[in-house]
Amino acid sequence: MKSSYRDYFLFSRAQQKAILFLLTLIALLTTTYYFLPIFYKPHIQLPDKELQVWMANIEQDSNQRLQANHNLKPAKLTPFVFNPNTLSEDGFRKIGLRDKLISTLINYRNKGGKFYNAESLRRIYGLHAEEFAQLEPFIDIPAIEKKQDVLHIELNSADTTELIKLKGIGSKLSQNIVTYRKLLGGFVHLKQLTEVYGISDETLTRITPSLHINKSKIKQINLNEATLYELNAHPYLKGEIARALVDFRKAHNYQIVDLTQIKEIALINEEKYRKIVPYLRIQ
Repeated sequence: MKSSYRDYFLFSRAQQKAILFLLTLIALLTTTYYFLPIFYKPHIQLPDKELQVWMANIEQDSNQRLQANHNLKPAKLTPFVFNPNTLSEDGFRKIGLRDKLISTLINYRNKGGKFYNAESLRRIYGLHAEEFAQLEPFIDIPAIEKKQDVLHIELNSADTTELIKLKGIGSKLSQNIVTYRKLLGGFVHLKQLTEVYGISDETLTRITPSLHINKSKIKQINLNEATLYELNAHPYLKGEIARALVDFRKAHNYQIVDLTQIKEIALINEEKYRKIVPYLRIQ
């Protein structure tokens, strides 16, 4: 017996009740969604009176500080010949500097800061250009103070206590230098320091005058005897190059007689060769 299409749209009494319930529920939820915001408004708790007063005081204090800084004018100073590295607080006060500026100067000195020339005083925060112009003719810094002491440190033998003396090199960076130097076997040139984590080009420029390199202290790897592990431990050789060197050496019966032979390895171009050859030997 063939089924009529009507058979697919006939529902039992239970099915009809279920459909009616679902339609009613959908209508109820839709109505709630649209009309709930009209009848229900969330209660917003405003700050109590004490909190409002406290916030107003903060805002007023902030505005007063901003206004004070805006209205601050250069002082009329009464300078005399002075050395900013040794003048006392009372001395700065006699010149006519503001207490806050004096505090900045003293704190700078207490933290190891020095004035090597008049220009270095100009950069002190809070000193107006007009005030500096009044002070500049009276600044007297002895020549011995103007020239910063230059350290002489041999990079391939210095320990952390020596390296930490370099400006901008703290305990962490000094340890990073020693650790990387050990991995390399020593530094060939100062530019390699930028490969040390934490040392920027600016830091290198700052410490370069205090450093020199003794290349005789570089530890080299015997290419004919070193294990794959030893080659792979070197920052410039690890990975594919270490494996290529081992394979190349094996192909030559462990008798590489000239380091230039390794240029035959596809991974080692002229630039790479110049970089790694200071750390290799064949005897």
